[in-house]
Amino acid sequence: MGQTDKSSGIDCDTPVTIIVKRRPKLDRTEDFEKVMSGTTKDAMTFEGHLGANIIRPTKAGDYYRIVFKFDSMRNYLIWEGSEIRQQWLERYAEVTLGEQEVEILSGLETWFTLSGEESLVPPPKYKMMIIVWMSIFPLSLFLNYCLIPFISEQHIIAQIAITSITLVALMTYIVMPLMAKLFHRWLHCN
Repeated sequence: MGQTDKSSGIDCDTPVTIIVKRRPKLDRTEDFEKVMSGTTKDAMTFEGHLGANIIRPTKAGDYYRIVFKFDSMRNYLIWEGSEIRQQWLERYAEVTLGEQEVEILSGLETWFTLSGEESLVPPPKYKMMIIVWMSIFPLSLFLNYCLIPFISEQHIIAQIAITSITLVALMTYIVMPLMAKLFHRWLHCN
């Protein structure tokens, strides 16, 4: 295990999703949009930046949500401490009301955060558990059925390592994004 960021408790090598909420001054919305666009463009030049989504409010005077992802907490912290970001924060102060609200997500809850989603609150843990189990169980059966004939001569630790690494990669990049979309309505209903 690598180093852990003391303020968030997140391992420095863990991918993170950052959600920033800001409310522009009513008469400065256009200026706010320009600052937000510039900040996003500059953030994209930093190592490990994986993209950003802007969720605009449905009514005037409400919060904007800027959702961006970094491949590691370490790379996010480099952006967060950068001089260019500090300059953008000074510009935000001129066009926003109050302080920004920042939420950093890592792990399971990021599987259930959809881009463009108005409510970015993760679903209840029991629903996440059910979806993860519904994904892992058949995938484990399938992988064991497909991989074991090829790796059965390996030591049991090697078999488990190969199977688990394949399982985690498939879950992260294919299965969970698909399951989050398929079960979106159920996951986010009250």
